[in-house]
Amino acid sequence: MNRYVIIGAGAIGGTLAAAGSAAGLPITVIARGAHADVIAAEGLRLRTPSETITARPQLARAPEEVELHSGDVLVLATKTHQALAALPEWADRPVTGASGTVAGTAGELLPIVLLLNGAEAARQAPRHFRSVAAATVWMPALFLSPGEVITRMQPDHGAFFAGPVTADAQAVEAAVQFAADARRAGFATASLSSAAELWPHIWGKLLSNLANGLDSILGPGIAYDDLLTALKAEAKAVYAAAGIEHVGSSPKAFGLSERIQVGEVPGVETFASSSWQSLARGTGTIETDYLGGEIVRLGHTVGSPVGGNAFVTRWCRALAAGGDLGGQIPADPQDRLQVLQRILLS
Repeated sequence: MNRYVIIGAGAIGGTLAAAGSAAGLPITVIARGAHADVIAAEGLRLRTPSETITARPQLARAPEEVELHSGDVLVLATKTHQALAALPEWADRPVTGASGTVAGTAGELLPIVLLLNGAEAARQAPRHFRSVAAATVWMPALFLSPGEVITRMQPDHGAFFAGPVTADAQAVEAAVQFAADARRAGFATASLSSAAELWPHIWGKLLSNLANGLDSILGPGIAYDDLLTALKAEAKAVYAAAGIEHVGSSPKAFGLSERIQVGEVPGVETFASSSWQSLARGTGTIETDYLGGEIVRLGHTVGSPVGGNAFVTRWCRALAAGGDLGGQIPADPQDRLQVLQRILLS
């Protein structure tokens, strides 16, 4: 059985690590700081609407602590801006072969599965890895406290739709095996046979992630459906101009929507996007430049208007850095909502 080395133990990677380990999959998870300290002492706790799982995956705090072997599969579950540094770092790690000697590097020998929002990681990973697969992630998960992750999906923990990014047999095999193993761990999954099939799902998922910027600016509890509709309309116009096809919803396309219904987790009242969680934890960074910012990049490339998405990503960058653009960003969320309505809906 393949061992999965999960790089990033946040909401997505942590949920997969805990559920996979509890299901008997060989898991090594990479975590840092207080999060790693709690996992080492008490295990990794996953809370769901129906149960609490405490798992004890193998823990490492840095790439140097992991001895990679032939047959291992790397799973990258960081934010995109963190992935750009992690990819070369892991690609050059030595891999021990069956003879007990170094057979080559991870980039040459091991497949990597990307569990990230946006499109940039799938473009960057083949610079460093020969065999790359990716999965679109449908899972409202939460990571705010060391040692604990939370998912609101039920009856399954979430959904992964995996396919190859690179054109080699190992990438196809990795996507198929990852989907099968994730299903065993309690996730709804489907596998795609080619990059041509995968990319419309990546672009479709990106549309839903345009909510991350609004969520980060406004915080939990404020409705912004009309604003999201405006951002999506702008993005779809960019897609049309760029000739990009997209799948509206992977769960619906595969008939799995009923497997990932949103439920309530006892004691959890505040729930928001991964981008908002970065602000809440005070990380100083945010992934929205690779979400709405991807639409901005494409729009600038093909000459399609992207003022709404550009405005939202600029505010997100400022908030992540602890600023307010010289007083342009109101402190009160309702005041922010009014500004966004004026900019995006006029």
